Amino acid sequence: MELRHLRYFVAVAEELNYRKAAERLRVAQPALSTQIQDLEHDVGVRLLDRDTGGVRLTAAGAVFLEEARRILAQAQQAVVLAQDAAKGRRGRLTIGYFAPIFMGLMPASLKTFREKFPEVEIVLVEMAIADQLAALDTGVIQIGFTVARGTPLPRNLKHVEVARSPIRVVVGRGHRLARKSSVALAELGEEQLLCFGVKKGAVSVQGEIIRQFFVARRLKIRPLQQIDGVEAFRATLESGHGVSLIAESGSIGRSRDLVLKPLKETAPDLFVELHALWRADQNSQLTANFISVMLEVADKSKTSGRVRPP
Repeated sequence: MELRHLRYFVAVAEELNYRKAAERLRVAQPALSTQIQDLEHDVGVRLLDRDTGGVRLTAAGAVFLEEARRILAQAQQAVVLAQDAAKGRRGRLTIGYFAPIFMGLMPASLKTFREKFPEVEIVLVEMAIADQLAALDTGVIQIGFTVARGTPLPRNLKHVEVARSPIRVVVGRGHRLARKSSVALAELGEEQLLCFGVKKGAVSVQGEIIRQFFVARRLKIRPLQQIDGVEAFRATLESGHGVSLIAESGSIGRSRDLVLKPLKETAPDLFVELHALWRADQNSQLTANFISVMLEVADKSKTSGRVRPP
């Protein structure tokens, strides 16, 4: 039994006339009669009574008609759902992110995306950048994020910049630098610079970026002190024991006990660039739609000057 048989039967059952049903289906009447006979043979019971008075549904045919209609409707729904999924309008999208460096772009992007694609389920998974790379490779997540000049990217990943935020000096409110209007990188040479690591023994992406700022300008700094754990890093800064450099729109600086100060220097590298990542061999319209929304939201934020933490 095929869906074709069900469509033919429904047409005959609704028209109660083979000629009209054949015209509706645009098939030859003899071929239609043969298909109905094949269907009845498969079902094992007579579904239609035929005589000189016309065509009538049997009791079994009346029951079969309702079920046939339901099956055809479900089949059509399956087609619609599959088409929606292919267009990225339906499905599940798992996104990896790292909150301490994440820009305020995500909340606005999620809101806009859900307005455009309400049938898509979004799952956010917080994980370190290195873990995101592994999760992308295995397909655990479809989209991840990294910071430019941070962790080297495998060749099998594509990426695009979705946000850009200036670097700021972050200090506790009681620190001497908190009273300055701006701070030069050279002034930080004798300060204890802090960086955070996501877990013990893991290389700090933030620390590597900070080192690059000073190496590029041939400025000497004391050895960086890595603090394992974001909350411990924040608490150490709040206590006044050390300073750091972070993205203005990251989440770490959102504390009443911390102060962000602009750098006196202006240079193209004194920014944190957030890049969205996805597998090069991943031909997913769902992924493409989300990244497109992020770029749209980022562009509007730049235009309005409202790039702020959530």
